[in-house]
Amino acid sequence: MNNESNTAWIISCKSQESGWLVNGNLSVPSDPANGHYQMILDWINAGNLPTGPDIIEPDYVALRTGADGYASTGDQLGMIADGTQAAHVEDVKTRFPKTITGGTTIGNVPQDVLDAAAAKLFSQQTSAYATAKARLAQYILSVGREEVIESQATGEKIYNEETFDVEDVMADVITQTAVEPLAATVKVTTYDPNDPEAKPTTETVTNPLIVADVAERAEAQATVDATPADVISLYNESTGDE
Repeated sequence: MNNESNTAWIISCKSQESGWLVNGNLSVPSDPANGHYQMILDWINAGNLPTGPDIIEPDYVALRTGADGYASTGDQLGMIADGTQAAHVEDVKTRFPKTITGGTTIGNVPQDVLDAAAAKLFSQQTSAYATAKARLAQYILSVGREEVIESQATGEKIYNEETFDVEDVMADVITQTAVEPLAATVKVTTYDPNDPEAKPTTETVTNPLIVADVAERAEAQATVDATPADVISLYNESTGDE
């Protein structure tokens, strides 16, 4: 479950009003159906952290001329008439002094994307754990497996004259067939493609199927061992496993 190869192209990721700006030139919407957005989640889960949005702080000029600043020209003409315009101007200057130079700060990374990344990682870990468990449940090729026979009801009934009860007719059913273990080694014959007349060489090697089985089981076990406890707990609850 390594997504790093799919996200190696992502150098930077910054939150913006419309979603995300990747590498300074690619706009990506916060849409789960968008493939690039899913890559951003994988990038976060690989240990990276996006940059929060730019928060632009206005300077005193923008504040004085903004909605909370100077009244409109018409209103100020009225203030001049009633003698309150000078006080109004002084009030605005006091509230928004020239020391307010404005600037840009970086805000917090939106929590929703962090939650989405965590949820995706949890889902991927659960899926990988289930796959690994299923792989480990398969029999070991070098060991084989034994036949399993169970006594099951046939659907027929019979009257027991001793107990005076109607009982199920039972029959032995093979629920698992036996599989012989694979040979530990096999002989491999090699021919020289450059010398058709050369005698082939034969060597005994470990059965490649067993080698592959051991490697796959080791990988599956590593996945199980690396799975967080909370993922295993929820998986066990959903499947009824202990």
